[in-house]
Amino acid sequence: MSNVTIAVEHLRSFAEASFIASGVSAEDAARATDVLIWASVRGVDTHGIRNLKGYYIDSAAGVGCRDGYIHVDAELTADFESPTTAALNANGGLGLSVSVKAMEAAISKAREHGVGVVTVRNSTHFGAAGYYAQMAAQEDMIGFASTGYFFPHGQAKAVVPFGGLLPMLSTNPLAMACPCDSFPDFVLDMATSVVPVNRIEMFEELGRSIPTGWAFDKANQPTTESKNVYKVAPLGGAVEYGGHKGYGLALAGWILTGLLSGAWKSDPDPDRILGDTPEKKHGFAQEGIGHSFAALRLDQFGDPQQIKRGMDAMIRALNESPPAEGFEQVHVPGQIEHETERIRCRDGIPLPESTAQSLRELSERFGVPLQLNTNE
Repeated sequence: MSNVTIAVEHLRSFAEASFIASGVSAEDAARATDVLIWASVRGVDTHGIRNLKGYYIDSAAGVGCRDGYIHVDAELTADFESPTTAALNANGGLGLSVSVKAMEAAISKAREHGVGVVTVRNSTHFGAAGYYAQMAAQEDMIGFASTGYFFPHGQAKAVVPFGGLLPMLSTNPLAMACPCDSFPDFVLDMATSVVPVNRIEMFEELGRSIPTGWAFDKANQPTTESKNVYKVAPLGGAVEYGGHKGYGLALAGWILTGLLSGAWKSDPDPDRILGDTPEKKHGFAQEGIGHSFAALRLDQFGDPQQIKRGMDAMIRALNESPPAEGFEQVHVPGQIEHETERIRCRDGIPLPESTAQSLRELSERFGVPLQLNTNE
């Protein structure tokens, strides 16, 4: 990181204004900004404000070919709906705001019927999966969120199947959140690959080498150069024993997102098929990115307070257990991020120079004031 920081609330107003200036509605701009701020304040910098310009505002010139060109005025429509489920069509809309609406729908169904499951097709990059899962946890529910894509013809910087050579899967992350009593929400947010592609891209921006084992070049040789990455390894490794588990999780996630959403179609819109080979294979291709969201009300299984106290007891037991050499404490998912959030809300969000420069460019383009703080 550089010595540049930005205050959280100023970044929020700057990002919202930038989204609006790019054609996004005020309501969608607020939703999208909240997702990015959530990631940045919690230290999930790969999925935070660094993506504002390249992933979302400049989608056509940035990652539009890989993650789908964004139609800022698209309507979210329903292909199918029942009291507890819905299959929605994003129609190419902004994945950040689309996903907030989809999880709100899942929560609403769970509030009325105990459980809500909502899928989305024809969407775009949705940022940090954990944000949507935690939306449910804040309503005394267990939350789940996932996203996925399948490249049947292969695609650069995609994930190889276990034991295979052709990169065919996105990193297909999944998240799960559960509320606690006195502890912060449990928030698991993980890629099903060794590393998300966003992190490889961030290392390249920072001029850093990546660890051996993350990725391979076109010759299928391990590479530590971000610019040479062609294939990313599944969680556990591409051929090592254990990689079959990450690969299996990636496929399971895709079933819930790409398949169940209806994105994997026999009649897809050719303009919404992502990747370098926008063609069907065996009669099918995926139309846009698919998402899946679920909310489950705690009181369907007992006293919510007792369940949350049980979470606290489990976390205390883990926190008090002896740490291994090099570790100060055993943590559960979400604890370190919660502490990072406390610090960054107080001191500001640190920005690498590449991210700071992208914000300066947006400020100049749209005439939106930008206040960066330099710590000498």
